[in-house]
Amino acid sequence: MTAASSAKKRQIKLGAFRSATGHHAASWRHPDTNPAGGTDFEHFRKLALLAEDARFDLIFTADSDAAWSPTGDPEIAKRLGRGERFEPLTLYSALAAVTRNIGFVATASTTYNEPWHIARKFASLDLLSGGRAGWNIVTSGHAQAAANFGLQTHPDHAERYRRAGEFVDVVTGLWSTIEPDAYLRDKESGVYVRPEKIHTLDHAGEFFKVRGPLSVPRSPQGHPVLVQAGASEPGRELAARTAEAIFAA
Repeated sequence: MTAASSAKKRQIKLGAFRSATGHHAASWRHPDTNPAGGTDFEHFRKLALLAEDARFDLIFTADSDAAWSPTGDPEIAKRLGRGERFEPLTLYSALAAVTRNIGFVATASTTYNEPWHIARKFASLDLLSGGRAGWNIVTSGHAQAAANFGLQTHPDHAERYRRAGEFVDVVTGLWSTIEPDAYLRDKESGVYVRPEKIHTLDHAGEFFKVRGPLSVPRSPQGHPVLVQAGASEPGRELAARTAEAIFAA
């Protein structure tokens, strides 16, 4: 195969970065916009099916562990249509049942979650969707989130990225604790699972101590796709080391 013929077979992967009421701060006021779209499942179902019918590869959802208000000014805050929104993994689990091909990239923070929870939830979505899940790895830029988790202050930038690096290692390690053929489920022999195919992780690091194994088997794609969007130097380093897809502006 020549270089020219190989290049012709390359395809652009299309992803839709969807916002419930649009990306403009005042787009919820447009006559054709559903202002309650952030918590309207039918609204998201239509968006997902539109993207799928248009042959998009994935839809992406941004998220935060704090209310989305970039300012303490109530006059500004009261006009932003971004405060109400579904938790993305819950939303995508429902959308997986009404779609066939579209991928789902959900945002989840490494600062305000535990690796076991993230590994299990994304592995579950990946299995439910037939291998269509992706994890957008973030460290949480909103300092307001700290108060929602019993913390006095938001961890500093360097600490958040050290934690994120170890967090991703633990999550991917947990996904690898179950070999693809671990669950035999053979009624005739009575063997449900092969213990030699399931492994402990036994991770002990600066931030986490996790034994494993995970309780969710492998999905058709092996594990969820890893996505990162860090623009700082530590963010770019994390993306280069861990990500399979990178958001860039």
